[in-house]
Order: sequence, then C-alpha cells, then structure tokens
Amino acid sequence: MGVPKVRKREGAWYCVQSRWKHGLWPLGFTLVIVSQFFRWISERYPLCSQLIQENRIPEFDNLYLDMNGIIHNCSHPNDNDVHFRMTEDQIFLAIFTYIDHLFAKIKPQRLFFLAVDGVAPRAKMNQQRARRFRTAKDAVEAQKQALRRGEELPKEPPFDSNCITPGTPFMTRLQEQLKYFINKKVTEDKSWQGIEIILSGHEVPGEGEHKIMEYLRLAKSQPDYPPNLRHCLYGLDADLIMLGLLSHEPHFALLREEVTFGRTKKKAPGANTDAQNFYLMHLSLFREYLDLEFSPLKDVISFNYDLERIIDDFILMSYFVGNDFLPNLPSLHINEGALALMFKVYKQVVVETGGYLNDAGELNLARCEAMLRELAKQEREVFEIERGDVKWLKGKRPGPSSAKPAKNVQQKSQTVISTNQKTLYERIKNFVLMRSEGGRLTFPTSLPARDRSFIISVAEDLGLQHSIDALSGKKHHIILEWDDDDDESDEESNDARQRVLKKYDRAEVVDEAEIAANLKAEEEKKLDEAFLVWRKTYYKEKLEFDFDQGPDLEKLVFSYVEGLQWVLYYYYIGVPSWEWFYPYHYAPKITDLVNLDRFNFKNHFDIGRPFLPFEQLMGVLPAASSTHIPEAFRGLMTDPGSPILDFYPVDFECDMNGKKAEWEAVIKIPFIDEKRLLKALEARANQLTKEERSRNRHGNSFSFMFDPATPHLYKSVLPEVFPSITQCLCTMKVSHLPLKGKGGFKKGLCDGALLGARSLPGFPSLHTVPHTATLGFHGVNVFMAESKNESMVVTISNRFDGKTAEEIAKSKVGQRIYIGWPFLIEAFVTSLTDEYFRYEVREGGAGRIDVVKHPHSNEGQDRFYRTIDRVDAYYSKRCGTLLGPIEFTLQVRVLKGMKLQEDGSLAKDFGPDDQDQDVALQTVIDSLEMDDPRYKEKPPPPVEEEFPLNSHVFFLGYQKYGSEGEVTGYDENNVHIRLLVNAAQTPLETATRSLAREAEREERYSPSWAVAKQTGISSMALSKVASNLHVISKKGDQRFNVGLCLKFDGKKRKVLGYSRKSETGWEYSGKAADLISRFQARFPEFVAGLERRNRNDFYEDTDFYPPEVAAERMAEIKEWLKAEGIRDLEKVSLDTRALTKEYVRRVEETVDQTLVEFGATKGRPMVVKNVPRQSVLKPAHSKHRLSGQVFDLGDRVVHVLDVGTAPLGAKGTVVGIEGSFCDIVFDVPFMGGNTLEDR
Repeated sequence: MGVPKVRKREGAWYCVQSRWKHGLWPLGFTLVIVSQFFRWISERYPLCSQLIQENRIPEFDNLYLDMNGIIHNCSHPNDNDVHFRMTEDQIFLAIFTYIDHLFAKIKPQRLFFLAVDGVAPRAKMNQQRARRFRTAKDAVEAQKQALRRGEELPKEPPFDSNCITPGTPFMTRLQEQLKYFINKKVTEDKSWQGIEIILSGHEVPGEGEHKIMEYLRLAKSQPDYPPNLRHCLYGLDADLIMLGLLSHEPHFALLREEVTFGRTKKKAPGANTDAQNFYLMHLSLFREYLDLEFSPLKDVISFNYDLERIIDDFILMSYFVGNDFLPNLPSLHINEGALALMFKVYKQVVVETGGYLNDAGELNLARCEAMLRELAKQEREVFEIERGDVKWLKGKRPGPSSAKPAKNVQQKSQTVISTNQKTLYERIKNFVLMRSEGGRLTFPTSLPARDRSFIISVAEDLGLQHSIDALSGKKHHIILEWDDDDDESDEESNDARQRVLKKYDRAEVVDEAEIAANLKAEEEKKLDEAFLVWRKTYYKEKLEFDFDQGPDLEKLVFSYVEGLQWVLYYYYIGVPSWEWFYPYHYAPKITDLVNLDRFNFKNHFDIGRPFLPFEQLMGVLPAASSTHIPEAFRGLMTDPGSPILDFYPVDFECDMNGKKAEWEAVIKIPFIDEKRLLKALEARANQLTKEERSRNRHGNSFSFMFDPATPHLYKSVLPEVFPSITQCLCTMKVSHLPLKGKGGFKKGLCDGALLGARSLPGFPSLHTVPHTATLGFHGVNVFMAESKNESMVVTISNRFDGKTAEEIAKSKVGQRIYIGWPFLIEAFVTSLTDEYFRYEVREGGAGRIDVVKHPHSNEGQDRFYRTIDRVDAYYSKRCGTLLGPIEFTLQVRVLKGMKLQEDGSLAKDFGPDDQDQDVALQTVIDSLEMDDPRYKEKPPPPVEEEFPLNSHVFFLGYQKYGSEGEVTGYDENNVHIRLLVNAAQTPLETATRSLAREAEREERYSPSWAVAKQTGISSMALSKVASNLHVISKKGDQRFNVGLCLKFDGKKRKVLGYSRKSETGWEYSGKAADLISRFQARFPEFVAGLERRNRNDFYEDTDFYPPEVAAERMAEIKEWLKAEGIRDLEKVSLDTRALTKEYVRRVEETVDQTLVEFGATKGRPMVVKNVPRQSVLKPAHSKHRLSGQVFDLGDRVVHVLDVGTAPLGAKGTVVGIEGSFCDIVFDVPFMGGNTLEDR
C-alpha cells in the first residue's frame, strides 16, 4: 500500500486504467517539419529556449492554448501510416489528456484560455483551402500506393483531418466534449478551481491565436491592468513568436514540444506524455537579443532609440519572407539568409530615413519603400548570379557554341588599342625590325590578362613563336622568338608583316579608363535588358499576365502593399476586414515595389462580416471531404451542372517556387469568387435540416468557475463513454470580451514593467551578469548540427579577476547562490576548486572563517580539466556564450524543492551530499532582485490551520496505513481522524501480490544459444528470425517484414512474456521458443535460405523461393504472422518489469470479485484519536513526503493527490515498473490514463 509514482511530474499524476475499454492514448508530439524561422532564430539567439525541468518552470498567471495544434496531433499523429486508425472517443480522450498535461506543466494562477479556430478572415482562407486540397490529394495517393504494394487496408475509413474545420459535425461534438471535460476537471481537480477558464470554440469567429491576442489586447487597455502579468502561450506556429513580441509584455514565454530536425518517426499512440520534452521560448531573452543586435544604432540615429519600435519593425520585416496571408517576396528565403540580409539593410535604412517603419500597426510607406529599394539590389544580385550560372552551364555543353562574339567597344573600321598596348606593340615592332639570330623578347606574366592576350595576338599576326617559361629560375615570362624555319629573305612573308605593322601603326589609341567605362556601359545595358526579360518571364509564367500591361502590374503591387497594411492591422488592432484577401499566388518582384507613397490606406478597409461556418466549409474543403458538408451542398462540388464546379479541381499544380520542402509548395488552385459562392449556397439553403441550421451560425465563448455552493447534474452527451457528473461544482456561462479602455490600445510597455535583472522570479535575463556581445560565425549547435549562420555570441565579463581562491572560498562556500545563468536556480555551495586544490571552509574561534585546502590527486586534477572543458564547450557551442578562462569551479547542490519536516515546517531541499554539480564561477550570482515565493521556508503552522476540520487526509500509521479519512478534531498538536477502512484491502493485497509472484515463477527464460539448439536453427538465423526482417519483392514492388519481432536492439525494447536481455545477451521464454519452432515448421525453405545467407543485411524474396512463386510465399508468411498476432505482442523497454496482458486481466478479475465479495469499496468508518501530525498526510504534502517510496509488481496503491487525472483516493494495483514510473490498473473507471498499447 502506498502512493503510486505514476507518470509523476511536478505533482501531475498520470495513471493507467486499462480496464476501461475506451482508454486514452496520450500522444507525444515530435515535430518533423519545423518552421525555418524558428530554427534561424534559435541559432542566431541560442539562449532563447529553455528545456523544462521540474523545478525550473516560472510561475505563470495566464496559460493560453492554441488548440488546433493539439487537435490535429491527437487525431492523426501519423499520417504516413495508412493503416492507423483511432476512434472518435479515443481522439477526444487524447485531447483531454494533452490539455490536462499542459495545464499540469504550467499551473496557471489566474486564467486558462483555450482557443479553437473559428471561421477565419478571408485572407487566411486562401491558405486553409490550399492546405486542405493538398491534404486530401496526399491521403488518396498514399492509399493508392499502399494498395499497389498489396497491403490490406482496414475496413474503417481513415480519419480525415479536414473535418477539423469550423462547422463540421466533428467540431460540434468536440465542442460539447470540451465543455464536459472542463466541468469535470473544475469539479474534481483542485488545481483547476481557483482560476477563470475561458473556452473560445469553433463557433466564435477568428483564428485561435488571434482570439487569444484580442483578449490580451483588450485586457491590456484597461486602466487596472497589471504591468507584470506572466503569460505562457502554447502552440506550434512560428507566428506565435510575433504575436508574443508585439504584445510588448516583458514576462511572456512560448511553450512548445521539443524541436527535432531531420528524419524523425512519430511516436505511437500510447506513448507516455511525461517522456515528451518541452521547451519554453522566453521572449524576455529574445527582446534582449534584439536589443544587442540593434543597440549600436543608438550612436548613429538622429532620433530616440526605442527597443519597442525596433521590435515592431522586426515584426514587419518578417512579413517579407511570407506568412499565412501573403507569399514571400521573390528571392527572400529564410534558409538563404533573407533575415540576416534584412537586418543588415534595416540598420542602414533606419539611419537614412530618420525613423521607424511601423508605428504600432501603421505602415510608413516612404520608409518601407526605402527598405524595399535596398532589398531590390539583392534581387538584382540574385538575377546576375542566376544569369552567370546559366551562361556557365551553356558553356559546359558540348557542340558548337551558340554564343555570339562580343561586339567591339568602338564599332569602327580601324583597330583600337590602349596606351599600354601601344607601348607593348612598339617593343614587338622593334624586335621584328631589328631581327637578330637567336634573339628573343620577354614580357612578365604579371601583365593584365587583356594585355597578355594582346601580345600573343600580335605575335601570331606577325608569325612569331610564343611560349611561357621561367627564365633562370625566376618568375614566368611570355617569350617571343623567331621560328627556326622562317626564311628572312622570303618577300611574301616580309610583305605580310609590313601589312600587320601598318594596321597596328594606324590603330586608334584610347585611354584604359575609357575602354573600361565603355565595356561596363555595354555590360550594364545587356544586364538591364536581361533583367527586364527575367522579370517579364516571372510575371508571364507565375502570374500569367504581360509585364508590359501596366494595369496588371499596378493591381499586383497595390494588392501586396495593401496586404502588408492589412496584416499589420490584423496583428496590432484586430481584423480590419473579414472579406479582404490577397488575390494572387505570388508576390511582385521587389524591384517593382516603387512609388508606394501614392497609396493611402487610412480608413481604407471595410470591416464586413465573417463567413458563416458552411460558407467557409464550401470555400476551403475539396470534394474529397464533402462528407463534412451538409448533403444539400455536396452536389455543388461534383455535379457537372454546378455553377461553382470550377472551385473544386481534383488535379492541380504544386509549384515548389524555389522552396525545398514539399509542404512549402504553392498550391495553384483557383480563388473563391465570394459572390458566386454565396449565390449558389443561398439557392439551396432551404434544404438544410434544423440541426444543420443550428451549426451554421456564430456563437459565444464560455467561462467556467468553481462554485461549490450550487452542485448540480451535468449530463454527458456520451454517457456510455463519459459518465454524467452527478455533483458538478462548476458554473458555466457565456463570456464576453472586455470593452476597449478609454485610452485605446496600449502601445509598447506598460508603466511599471520590470525588465532585465529586475524581472520577476523565473524569467531569465542576460543582464544578471555583466557581458558584451558580438555577431559572428560561431558554429553554435542547437539542433544537433553546427549552424552555418551568424549567431549573437555573448561574452561574460570576469567579475572575480584578481581575487584569490581563499577570498572567493570565504565569500561563496557554505552560502546559497544562483546558478545556471541565464536560467537561474538556487543552489548551496559545498566547495571551490581550481587546478591544484579543493577549498572548503570551517568555523574557527571567535567567529573566524578558515579555508581548508585539499590538494588534488592526479585523477582529481584530470577531473578538473575535463570539467572545465565540458562546461566551456556547453556554453560556447550550445549557448553561444564565451566564459573566458575558467580558473575556478564551484561544487553545488541544486535546490530540488521544498521538504516538509516532521514538525510541519517547510525547508529547502538541496538534495544529498553525493549529488554535487560543478559550475563555472563566472556564471553564478549571489542574489536576485526578488525571491521566488514558491520556495520560501516557513515555520510549522498550527495543526488547526494545516488540517482544517472535515478536510480530506490519509493515515500513515502502522495499522491501516494509507486509509482515507477526514479530520474531526484536535488535541493540542494531535489530530482526530474518522477513517474509512475497506475490509477488502487486506485480501486484495494478498491476492494481487500472489498473482505477481505466480507470473514471475511462470516466466522461464533460456539463452538464445539454448533456444537455437532446441529448435535446430543456427544462432545467427535465430537472431534474424526473432527481429524485424525485411524482404524485398521486386515483382510486386513490395517490402515485407517477415520477422517475428521479438527483440529490438536499436530501440532497446523487448516483448513481454517472450524475450528479455541479460548481461550475456538475449533470452527467450518457452512461448517464444514454441513460436519459433512453429515458424520453422511452417516455412522450412525460408529458414533454410536464412541459414545459407545468414550474414546478409539485405534480402530479396528470390533468395528463398523460385521467382515464379516467391511473391506468393512472402504473402503467405505475412498472413501467418498476422494470424499469430505478432503485431499485437506487447513491446516494452528493456528495463521494464511488467505483468503480461493475461495477468493484467486476471488482476482485474480478482479485484472485481473481491470487491463484490466484501461489499462497497468505501469501507466502514473508524475513529482514531490523537494522531501525531507526522502520521497524517494532506494531499498537498504528498510530493514533499512520499518521493522516496519503492514499489513492486502486485502492490496495492492509492492516489493521494487532489490534482491530476486520477481521482483522489482511487485505489489500484501495480502492473508495471519502468524506472521511476509505475503502471497502475485502478479498481474503478475514470477519464484518463492510457491502454499501455492495449495491455
């Protein structure tokens, strides 16, 4: 009996309840495709993101969830697997668990805001439409490929993620389940009871993240808004970084799953959510990095330097590389250095134009054009590079050259030479006229190339031999000399030479600079002409209009600039127009974005109205997803006579447009004509059912608050899955956004905002230590590969320079300090170390502090050098931070949390003595501006205060240990408790432990060599058969996994009841040996083939069978494996101890029978008086008092936390142990947990 250490992180307990058939599959999210923007920012500013650890999460007031990322990942976590299926109930449960998991991570203190995408502005619908068409097309193609490979697909249709669109039946059902879930959590989970919860569902128009920002913007406009509110926003989109920055809130962090670049396999359903790593991107650090980037402007600009305005301009610049509403400007790609280029250009433009580009959403067109004008130069450079590459490729092609010879600079009848060439000619002329036997003329090869060519050309005209050689070991020269066969008396040759000499004598001599200028002018003219053709080609091929037709280009430029202003308004003040959209797939060339001041967008946009849900569905869904649309409208997508049939193409072009990833392709489908769409829908609107009409309207947000005074029944819409809440203590009502404050929206920081070293506890700052910073190529390694881009490299100043080891030891050893810069956490210093000694302190007489030096052994000295190398490498390569020479390290014990003493006092827990960590001295600070109140030591409270009357507690006395109870009274420092003792508890403990011992006795394993001998298979062939074994069938173009899948060396996993790995190697149970024997008996030819080729890593079906039957035999093996249930075997990590599926079933049956036999599970009351406080456990103290427990299979446990998934007091049995986690099968069903891969 004890407290289950089940999926425990910071008091969140995730317990398994496998007896409930609708068990939950919590999903870990692995991001295969991650924003290039996020990667670039993380490498340029490498300290922005913090890996979450249990006691290093700041306290947040508000937590906002951009829900659509959760919905997508919980409903279709693996789109690459066409066999994957989840029921809708499982999807809902997965969503609930992930929400609960995120809540438990952050623990908001004031507000929890869940925002689901509602109907989006028309500008976003273009992107939504493109994504959904592409999704449907990819899904169909994936299924076709699977069928071509001969795969048998499940009979159930796959989940169509396009149903995650406002107005679909799925979203309507999800909304009702979210309401139910919140009501249940508020009723049962204490951590949900002291805050306001807002659900803005799919009925409320607006994108989820923008509904969040609208709430924050309006809240911030109120006169009583706290200037240091702490915000955490969860979501996967890169634009959340922009939204967080433009809030100008100093304490703002983004929560996201760990980012993985490269090829990554998505985690299977049932994966442990606690194994998922999370990062906080601290915008406080991002702001400081931007300040380091742009603060040199202070010395060169003529106006006030304002970081908030710099941030606003940074947000504008990000639009140029594309977003959800506008395509990227041509030639501006993040992975090709677009952001770094824009930063460089901005630093120049902001000086020249005398001001900022973006005034809280108002675009300064003149300054923006100056920025674009400089970027256009880069566009011209890109063109010239492309042109040079094309010319080079043409030159590399075989065959006669099609290139025309360059025109003479001077299109005249006579030869033109330079003054230098005239001098060279005169020397050659003298050499010819004063011919001498064996004479030679030399010129240095250091002459310009054009002059060297001139010399050789003249020599050839005059019939002279030319060569290049070194003279007497000196530098190489061009050597001219007479041909040995040349006859000096040949009159014809002499006459020819005279004609050549006269040609060069009459040559026009021009200045070098003039020739260069003429050549440059000619080349510039050619480039201008080619650049014009390049632009014309772009507009013709991409936008299908003629560049020479001015109105078309004018409309394009206007629409793009209009879009810039629309997006700025949207981000800063809300939707300026629901109906506006950018009507092109591509942006104009930067060169053509000129004369922008002719545009005026003041009071330009008409707000209009958002689409109704069905209008959006018909605007964004393809015909392949028509099942999510009312039947009355489906025919409009497919009927030949439909007036809008052209809106729904089946085939369409995907233009990569210079991008590398397929998901970045431009989906070239037609834009929706709003008038035609609405007219077609209106004609069929009267065919909608009553239920459908109820879905085709906008709705309200809801707020939820704990209200114990009015318990009521909350009926479930799926009572067979989610039971009704009989005593619901949650009040749900319509929620309205606050009105805009009288002063309007707040620009920039609020008065009283705390920044830098004065930031609230838990929010990091670079300014807690003195430092400098430089932009340079440093090769930081944030994503498991060195960056090739520039990074902002921070150099920490050494505050301890000149101090002796003794001085430092006296001031630091035995003290509490803060380590981990910039993510500071408290620690206790035990010693100081340099390369020669370890320094400790002890008290001498009269309060004197003595420093004790312990010399290093050779091993200790080596350890010191390794430590400083490791610390220096981590800060340098991962953090982009230079520490300088590390002369001293501190040995510290890090604060783990608070420890509850037996007398009820709270003390800081710095962990045991043997858990010292080494930190570099220059990275520590002595104190913070403000202490974290969560880690404040407290004296013992009065027993009446600690254990209020009627409060829920657990008894920790020897008899009836772990029984539930409630406080009934006190006697001095003791407590009276009424216990609820369950008569079934003792027999249950005996029965479940007996089953666990029986399971362990039944498992008899033999080493692989013994199984090989028993089955008559070689050890090598046995190893192959027992693993994944892939065979290629060329005839059917298929790949078969025909292994028994009993062991997974790479993944470090085994199969429960079949395999395990000891120090000597793999071992197999009797069941496994029997399975191997049956496989051998059924497919002897296959096993024989393995014996012949047991050292191969690659197999084809013809290695085992004749070509004419090979594919058929592979299919037979596949069917046999399927019939044997190989795919359903229970795969677990190597260090897992767990009961098999059969024994888990027996545990469930035993518990059910025992509970029926002994009656009600709550038990009978028993009063125990004068219980000392150390024998009473309140739920809030469990994490302080019970962290050292050890459990075994079959142990009976009780859940003693009043927060998290499992109900308070829920009892269960340990059926699995993996590290510090236990898997529990509970006695009664509840909403939560997972199926342990259906175990």
